[in-house]
Amino acid sequence: MIARRNDFVLFLLVAIGAAWVLASGPWLDGAGLRSGLWLHTGAATMMLSPALGVLAVWWYRRLSWSALVAQNGLRLGPRPRRTVWLLVIAWFGTPLILWLAFGLSALFDVYVFEFSRPEIIAAVIIEAVTVATLSTLPFALAEELGWRGWLMPQLTGRLRLVGGIVVTGVIWALWHAPLTLLGYNYPNLGAWAAVAFIGFCVPFGAVLGWLRMRTGSIWPCAVAHAAFNGSAMVFGLFSSTTYAANPLWAGYGFVGWGVLTVIAVVLFTCFPVRPVTARTRFFALATHSQPSLG
Repeated sequence: MIARRNDFVLFLLVAIGAAWVLASGPWLDGAGLRSGLWLHTGAATMMLSPALGVLAVWWYRRLSWSALVAQNGLRLGPRPRRTVWLLVIAWFGTPLILWLAFGLSALFDVYVFEFSRPEIIAAVIIEAVTVATLSTLPFALAEELGWRGWLMPQLTGRLRLVGGIVVTGVIWALWHAPLTLLGYNYPNLGAWAAVAFIGFCVPFGAVLGWLRMRTGSIWPCAVAHAAFNGSAMVFGLFSSTTYAANPLWAGYGFVGWGVLTVIAVVLFTCFPVRPVTARTRFFALATHSQPSLG
């Protein structure tokens, strides 16, 4: 499908509008980050909104369900074995990226670990990689259907590889505004957290984008996204109660941004992908079913 400008506008209106509706609880009760259940429920359910945006475009264009599945990466791509291997690597490798980011943060004295008994540590890590990841996967899949399944191919077809990835990452970050304007992830920044989150979403989105283009499938992206969200809780439990880490520096801040940027550069350099860059006056769809084998 070659997307028209109306499709692009419709997708963003539905994805962003639904996100604000689904995550409105902390705003309506006035509790913000102290909203508890409302906050976490909103953070989870708003992940469904990018998929709603894709469905709105498909309904508007009156396209078939088979086209929805095929063109948005819901299959395993032209090389299913490669896709499955990268899915497994994404599942267990993404938590390692987090450990690397927080480990470097501790090395640079911007984060302090505080561990409890070894059996508790092991239980928390296993739960994060299994139960938490699997429970998050349906929401991550819905989100990836919109960002890496539909939006990124449209933008890379129009703006080339780097431009499409960067713009997708910026839009993805700003879509989080119902939460980040409250200070989500960077509570010491207040509403400026919405801007700071761009620094995370662009490089992490690049890593997810590489998975999408390398396999022609969004399943490795969804698994990596779910594994990241599932393991993120670990570092809140293992952080020192006496040292207040600055989130703009530690973990998801500058250190994490640097780690993700290096990983993205290595992936695109050592295992290049080549999306189709058809030049039309519309937003062209990159044919990810034919990735470069690098």
